[in-house]
Amino acid sequence: MKKVVLILSEGYEELEAISVIDILRRAGVTLEVVGVGDTNITGAHGVTMVCDDVYEYYGMLDFDGVVLVGGMQNATTLSQDESVIRLIQEYVSCGKMVAGICATPALVFSEAGILEGRRATCYPSDSLVSQLGMSYVDEACVVDDNIITSQSPDTALEFALTIVEYLGYNASAVYSDLQGK
Repeated sequence: MKKVVLILSEGYEELEAISVIDILRRAGVTLEVVGVGDTNITGAHGVTMVCDDVYEYYGMLDFDGVVLVGGMQNATTLSQDESVIRLIQEYVSCGKMVAGICATPALVFSEAGILEGRRATCYPSDSLVSQLGMSYVDEACVVDDNIITSQSPDTALEFALTIVEYLGYNASAVYSDLQGK
């Protein structure tokens, strides 16, 4: 069974976080949600998530992948956290999955320097796209080796299902379950 960590800080995008949590857990992925500095983290629209634990760099090294969601405040905080940047770099260098949606590819992944020569997407605003530079691809989800990126709350379901599929689980069965089939 694969084990993935979702790191949240204040101002995270609720729809993206809940989509990832719901879909990965439906698929049977072991998902731990951790909060930067606290277990109670409030999203961009006032929804407070009670996380499983508090983020600590060394506690995150045994996971198969890491997921970061958007929300401008969340992405900015994570991009300025040296231990998060180091964790992302470590995961990429070890071939572990790194997934980010919305502003996180432009802010966090660019800060970590992991997109050099890679294809990626992010929230399609000029300021964020310019931070991705030549790697930007205008697609809902982009998988480039062990890096998965996606655009916005509108693509959150596709992002979560792409992660499920990447991890070797049956994304079609999860999608059918959502439709009540």
